[in-house]
Amino acid sequence: MVLLKYIFLVVFFTLIGCCFGRLNYSTVHCLQGPDFWCLNETTEALCNFNNKTIGLCGYTNKRCQIKTGDDFCKSAPPAQQQPALEFNGGLTGVDENYFAYYILSLYWPPSSCPLVYNETTDLLRFFCSPYTNLNQPGSERLVLHGLWPTFSTDGNYQGWPQFCSSEQKDWSSCHIDGNLCPWKNTTHSDFTQGVYEYCLASENIEQCLVNGAEILEPEKERLKTLAPGYLNTLNLFINHEWTKHGSCCSSSFGNNISNYLTHMLDLTDMVTSPGSLTYEYIQRYAGEKIGLSYLISVLNDTSIINCNSKCELEELWMCMSRDHRTGLPSKLMPCPLGARHTSDSCQKARCEYVSIPLRNKSQYTTTTTTKISDDYIQTLWTRFMLIIFILIILKLVVVFCGGCCAFFLPY
Repeated sequence: MVLLKYIFLVVFFTLIGCCFGRLNYSTVHCLQGPDFWCLNETTEALCNFNNKTIGLCGYTNKRCQIKTGDDFCKSAPPAQQQPALEFNGGLTGVDENYFAYYILSLYWPPSSCPLVYNETTDLLRFFCSPYTNLNQPGSERLVLHGLWPTFSTDGNYQGWPQFCSSEQKDWSSCHIDGNLCPWKNTTHSDFTQGVYEYCLASENIEQCLVNGAEILEPEKERLKTLAPGYLNTLNLFINHEWTKHGSCCSSSFGNNISNYLTHMLDLTDMVTSPGSLTYEYIQRYAGEKIGLSYLISVLNDTSIINCNSKCELEELWMCMSRDHRTGLPSKLMPCPLGARHTSDSCQKARCEYVSIPLRNKSQYTTTTTTKISDDYIQTLWTRFMLIIFILIILKLVVVFCGGCCAFFLPY
């Protein structure tokens, strides 16, 4: 009888252990592999993803076409831009602190910003500001885009949480589907997330705004070099990065946006300083080309390299492990294979080499010289006309004086 009791207890606790083990496995597994996007009721419940919105907009920055995970998995082009197993996008409204690793995103200003920033026409170019202008300290180096919590991706896709919710605040309405903007025509196809955020800032929709001035001012000198885009008008860049990405890891940073910014700047400084891999193999190649395969190799597969259509470097996404105790970024790690396959636009564009462009100083010089020449010619012309005018006046004076003399002199 005693033996049967022991056997019963062993079987009971074994079953309990298996259940908890399976629960833990399922919870982790729902963040990995192709099954992540094709959620069933069990995995949705375990991961608390019920009725969450798939951010299919991803790179397009436009309103998502497919709304839920199940609809996404059952749909096919042209209803969506990408097949389910090549998805690149975010899951809106996910619980905060639910992700596997970080991406530290850096960008190369010469590929994204004009020689001279115009506050009116370039307002929605979040990367750019007066501090990305030619000859500014942050204009020709890798600078901060953001720090992004990211799901582990064993499948051939990349996914991330965005506009997350926590006990402190729900940021999901800051996504374009939140419909907080009072402007008309917000359903048009050209109404992007960027325009939505500009609307929220212009209309002072406080539930989606952070106190940018208070956060940025203490770090202004470092921002000029390490994150010049953050000094954009209306604080649009820091507002976007916190509401979309920072909200999903806020507890790791003590729910403090200034702490989040300081960590991002520290990481950017660390990975771009002299002696770092990016300094040795990107900064020192500025103005030249470098083999794509070679660059991937020397960066030890820790980075996803993104190019424009001319195979010029646009962004570098550096994968960083997450400390299991603090939840903070820990160290560089090899990027998951799925993320590399989906997001490496240089490889997709079949770039053999990556160009590291510098500012087109010759164009700037030519433009400046032309302007100087035009101004000089205009000045010469003005002076010439003034001399002609003076000569005409003098001639009239001489003629008048001569006539007077002839009148008064005797014959």
